[in-house]
Amino acid sequence: MDAEPIKPARIGPWAAIGLMIVAFAILEFLLPVARLAIVPHLSIVTPHDKVAVTAINSIVLVWLLFGATYLILQLRGQNLQSIGWKVSSSIWGWLLGFVFGVLYAGFTAMQMMHAGAPIFTDWSLFRILVALGIGISAGICEEAVFRGFVMTQAADGGAHWTVQILLSAILFGLAHMGWGGLSGHVQIAQLIGAMAATGVLGLMLAITYLASGRSLTPTIIAHATIDIVIEPWLLLYAVTGGHF
Repeated sequence: MDAEPIKPARIGPWAAIGLMIVAFAILEFLLPVARLAIVPHLSIVTPHDKVAVTAINSIVLVWLLFGATYLILQLRGQNLQSIGWKVSSSIWGWLLGFVFGVLYAGFTAMQMMHAGAPIFTDWSLFRILVALGIGISAGICEEAVFRGFVMTQAADGGAHWTVQILLSAILFGLAHMGWGGLSGHVQIAQLIGAMAATGVLGLMLAITYLASGRSLTPTIIAHATIDIVIEPWLLLYAVTGGHF
Protein backbone atom coordinates (compact mmCIF):
# COMPACT_ATOMS: atom_id res chain seq x y z
CA MET A 1 0.00 0.00 0.00
CA ASP A 2 1.43 3.35 -1.04
CA ALA A 3 2.38 5.80 1.71
CA GLU A 4 -0.04 8.70 1.90
CA PRO A 5 1.72 12.04 1.33
CA ILE A 6 1.75 14.38 4.33
CA LYS A 7 2.36 17.35 2.02
CA PRO A 8 2.32 17.70 -1.77
CA ALA A 9 5.23 15.75 -3.27
CA ARG A 10 7.88 17.84 -5.01
CA ILE A 11 9.72 14.89 -6.57
CA GLY A 12 8.74 11.41 -7.70
CA PRO A 13 9.56 8.15 -5.89
CA TRP A 14 12.25 6.96 -8.31
CA ALA A 15 13.91 10.38 -8.26
CA ALA A 16 13.92 10.10 -4.47
CA ILE A 17 15.73 6.76 -4.61
CA GLY A 18 18.19 8.27 -7.09
CA LEU A 19 18.85 11.21 -4.76
CA MET A 20 19.49 8.82 -1.87
CA ILE A 21 22.03 6.90 -3.95
CA VAL A 22 23.76 10.15 -4.91
CA ALA A 23 23.83 11.25 -1.26
CA PHE A 24 25.40 7.91 -0.29
CA ALA A 25 28.02 8.21 -3.04
CA ILE A 26 28.94 11.73 -1.93
CA LEU A 27 29.30 10.61 1.69
CA GLU A 28 31.42 7.64 0.63
CA PHE A 29 33.74 10.10 -1.12
CA LEU A 30 33.85 12.86 1.50
CA LEU A 31 34.25 10.76 4.66
CA PRO A 32 37.45 8.97 3.51
CA VAL A 33 38.88 12.38 2.56
CA ALA A 34 38.08 13.69 6.02
CA ARG A 35 39.54 10.55 7.60
CA LEU A 36 42.77 10.94 5.65
CA ALA A 37 43.07 14.48 7.01
CA ILE A 38 42.41 13.44 10.62
CA VAL A 39 44.04 10.00 10.98
CA PRO A 40 47.69 11.18 10.63
CA HIS A 41 47.18 13.23 13.81
CA LEU A 42 46.02 10.19 15.78
CA SER A 43 47.99 7.36 17.29
CA ILE A 44 46.71 4.31 15.43
CA VAL A 45 48.91 1.32 16.15
CA THR A 46 46.91 -1.76 17.06
CA PRO A 47 44.14 -3.55 15.15
CA HIS A 48 41.73 -2.34 17.84
CA ASP A 49 42.71 1.24 17.01
CA LYS A 50 41.87 0.58 13.36
CA VAL A 51 38.56 -1.01 14.33
CA ALA A 52 37.67 2.02 16.45
CA VAL A 53 38.36 4.42 13.56
CA THR A 54 36.41 2.25 11.13
CA ALA A 55 33.49 1.96 13.56
CA ILE A 56 33.33 5.73 14.09
CA ASN A 57 33.45 6.30 10.33
CA SER A 58 30.61 3.81 9.83
CA ILE A 59 28.48 5.37 12.57
CA VAL A 60 28.95 8.87 11.16
CA LEU A 61 28.16 7.62 7.65
CA VAL A 62 24.86 5.94 8.51
CA TRP A 63 23.59 8.85 10.60
CA LEU A 64 24.43 11.36 7.86
CA LEU A 65 22.72 9.11 5.33
CA PHE A 66 19.72 8.89 7.65
CA GLY A 67 19.60 12.69 7.80
CA ALA A 68 19.87 13.02 4.03
CA THR A 69 17.12 10.45 3.56
CA TYR A 70 14.87 12.33 5.98
CA LEU A 71 15.31 15.49 3.91
CA ILE A 72 14.46 13.57 0.73
CA LEU A 73 11.34 12.26 2.46
CA GLN A 74 10.31 15.86 3.01
CA LEU A 75 10.59 16.44 -0.74
CA ARG A 76 8.29 13.45 -1.18
CA GLY A 77 5.77 15.02 1.18
CA GLN A 78 6.29 12.16 3.62
CA ASN A 79 7.74 11.61 7.08
CA LEU A 80 9.32 8.75 9.04
CA GLN A 81 5.95 7.25 9.90
CA SER A 82 5.26 7.00 6.17
CA ILE A 83 8.06 4.43 5.89
CA GLY A 84 7.21 2.43 9.02
CA TRP A 85 8.56 4.40 11.97
CA LYS A 86 6.45 3.74 15.09
CA VAL A 87 4.04 1.60 13.07
CA SER A 88 2.70 -1.47 14.86
CA SER A 89 3.85 -4.82 13.49
CA SER A 90 2.01 -8.05 12.84
CA ILE A 91 3.09 -11.16 14.73
CA TRP A 92 4.63 -12.50 11.53
CA GLY A 93 7.09 -9.64 11.42
CA TRP A 94 8.26 -10.39 14.95
CA LEU A 95 8.52 -14.12 14.26
CA LEU A 96 10.49 -13.68 11.05
CA GLY A 97 12.72 -11.06 12.64
CA PHE A 98 13.54 -13.48 15.44
CA VAL A 99 14.11 -16.48 13.17
CA PHE A 100 16.22 -14.61 10.62
CA GLY A 101 18.19 -12.87 13.38
CA VAL A 102 19.04 -16.15 15.11
CA LEU A 103 19.92 -17.90 11.83
CA TYR A 104 22.12 -15.12 10.44
CA ALA A 105 23.86 -14.17 13.68
CA GLY A 106 24.26 -17.82 14.70
CA PHE A 107 25.71 -18.96 11.37
CA THR A 108 28.11 -16.02 11.15
CA ALA A 109 29.16 -16.36 14.80
CA MET A 110 29.94 -20.05 14.35
CA GLN A 111 32.09 -19.29 11.31
CA MET A 112 34.03 -16.62 13.18
CA MET A 113 34.44 -18.79 16.29
CA HIS A 114 35.87 -21.53 14.06
CA ALA A 115 38.36 -18.93 12.78
CA GLY A 116 39.32 -18.00 16.35
CA ALA A 117 37.10 -15.05 17.27
CA PRO A 118 36.39 -14.90 21.05
CA ILE A 119 32.76 -13.93 20.52
CA PHE A 120 31.40 -15.29 23.78
CA THR A 121 34.46 -14.77 25.97
CA ASP A 122 35.50 -11.17 25.27
CA TRP A 123 33.34 -8.79 27.30
CA SER A 124 35.81 -5.91 27.28
CA LEU A 125 34.59 -2.32 27.30
CA PHE A 126 36.01 -1.94 23.80
CA ARG A 127 33.93 -4.81 22.44
CA ILE A 128 30.76 -3.56 24.19
CA LEU A 129 31.14 0.03 22.96
CA VAL A 130 31.82 -1.00 19.36
CA ALA A 131 28.97 -3.52 19.40
CA LEU A 132 26.42 -1.07 20.80
CA GLY A 133 27.59 1.88 18.71
CA ILE A 134 27.49 -0.03 15.43
CA GLY A 135 24.44 -2.13 16.31
CA ILE A 136 22.14 0.68 17.38
CA SER A 137 23.25 3.06 14.61
CA ALA A 138 23.04 0.50 11.80
CA GLY A 139 19.80 -0.95 13.12
CA ILE A 140 18.02 2.40 13.11
CA CYS A 141 19.61 4.15 10.15
CA GLU A 142 20.13 1.34 7.65
CA GLU A 143 16.68 -0.10 8.21
CA ALA A 144 15.06 3.31 7.78
CA VAL A 145 17.01 3.85 4.55
CA PHE A 146 17.30 0.46 2.86
CA ARG A 147 14.03 -1.07 4.01
CA GLY A 148 11.61 1.72 4.91
CA PHE A 149 12.67 4.39 2.44
CA VAL A 150 13.75 2.30 -0.56
CA MET A 151 10.84 -0.13 -0.40
CA THR A 152 8.23 2.58 0.21
CA GLN A 153 9.46 4.67 -2.71
CA ALA A 154 9.61 1.60 -4.95
CA ALA A 155 6.03 0.73 -3.92
CA ASP A 156 4.93 4.30 -4.63
CA GLY A 157 6.59 3.96 -8.04
CA GLY A 158 4.47 0.91 -8.83
CA ALA A 159 7.09 -1.80 -8.26
CA HIS A 160 5.88 -5.31 -7.42
CA TRP A 161 6.71 -6.51 -3.91
CA THR A 162 9.32 -8.91 -5.30
CA VAL A 163 11.08 -6.00 -7.00
CA GLN A 164 10.97 -4.03 -3.75
CA ILE A 165 12.67 -6.89 -1.89
CA LEU A 166 15.34 -7.40 -4.54
CA LEU A 167 16.05 -3.67 -4.88
CA SER A 168 16.45 -3.34 -1.12
CA ALA A 169 18.79 -6.35 -0.94
CA ILE A 170 20.90 -5.29 -3.93
CA LEU A 171 21.38 -1.71 -2.76
CA PHE A 172 22.16 -2.95 0.76
CA GLY A 173 24.79 -5.32 -0.61
CA LEU A 174 26.36 -2.67 -2.84
CA ALA A 175 26.48 -0.24 0.08
CA HIS A 176 28.85 -2.64 1.87
CA MET A 177 31.32 -3.23 -0.95
CA GLY A 178 33.76 -0.91 0.84
CA TRP A 179 34.44 -3.75 3.28
CA GLY A 180 36.72 -5.17 0.62
CA GLY A 181 39.22 -2.35 1.20
CA LEU A 182 39.20 -1.99 4.99
CA SER A 183 42.56 -3.73 5.32
CA GLY A 184 44.24 -0.95 3.34
CA HIS A 185 44.14 -2.63 -0.06
CA VAL A 186 41.30 -4.04 -2.11
CA GLN A 187 40.64 -7.74 -1.56
CA ILE A 188 38.27 -9.00 -4.23
CA ALA A 189 37.21 -12.12 -2.31
CA GLN A 190 36.41 -10.06 0.78
CA LEU A 191 34.56 -7.48 -1.31
CA ILE A 192 32.40 -10.10 -3.01
CA GLY A 193 31.85 -11.95 0.26
CA ALA A 194 30.73 -8.79 2.05
CA MET A 195 28.32 -7.84 -0.73
CA ALA A 196 26.86 -11.35 -0.91
CA ALA A 197 26.47 -11.72 2.87
CA THR A 198 24.88 -8.30 3.36
CA GLY A 199 22.72 -8.89 0.29
CA VAL A 200 21.35 -12.05 1.90
CA LEU A 201 20.77 -10.18 5.16
CA GLY A 202 19.04 -7.41 3.22
CA LEU A 203 16.80 -10.00 1.59
CA MET A 204 15.83 -11.45 4.98
CA LEU A 205 15.12 -8.04 6.49
CA ALA A 206 13.13 -6.90 3.44
CA ILE A 207 10.89 -9.97 3.75
CA THR A 208 10.52 -9.25 7.46
CA TYR A 209 9.55 -5.66 6.69
CA LEU A 210 6.75 -6.73 4.38
CA ALA A 211 5.59 -9.50 6.72
CA SER A 212 5.39 -6.98 9.57
CA GLY A 213 2.97 -4.80 7.62
CA ARG A 214 5.78 -2.36 6.73
CA SER A 215 6.73 -1.71 10.32
CA LEU A 216 10.40 -0.92 10.87
CA THR A 217 10.46 -2.05 14.51
CA PRO A 218 11.11 -5.80 13.98
CA THR A 219 13.78 -5.16 11.34
CA ILE A 220 15.53 -2.54 13.48
CA ILE A 221 15.66 -4.87 16.48
CA ALA A 222 16.77 -7.88 14.39
CA HIS A 223 19.45 -5.86 12.57
CA ALA A 224 20.75 -4.24 15.75
CA THR A 225 20.91 -7.57 17.57
CA ILE A 226 22.81 -9.24 14.73
CA ASP A 227 25.37 -6.43 14.58
CA ILE A 228 25.81 -6.34 18.35
CA VAL A 229 26.71 -10.03 18.30
CA ILE A 230 28.99 -10.19 15.26
CA GLU A 231 30.05 -6.71 14.11
CA PRO A 232 33.15 -6.12 16.30
CA TRP A 233 34.68 -9.34 14.99
CA LEU A 234 33.69 -8.71 11.39
CA LEU A 235 35.43 -5.33 11.57
CA LEU A 236 38.52 -6.83 13.18
CA TYR A 237 38.62 -9.54 10.53
CA ALA A 238 38.23 -6.99 7.74
CA VAL A 239 40.83 -4.44 8.90
CA THR A 240 43.46 -7.13 9.57
CA GLY A 241 42.90 -8.90 6.27
CA GLY A 242 41.58 -12.09 7.82
CA HIS A 243 42.85 -12.36 11.40
CA PHE A 244 41.47 -12.04 14.94
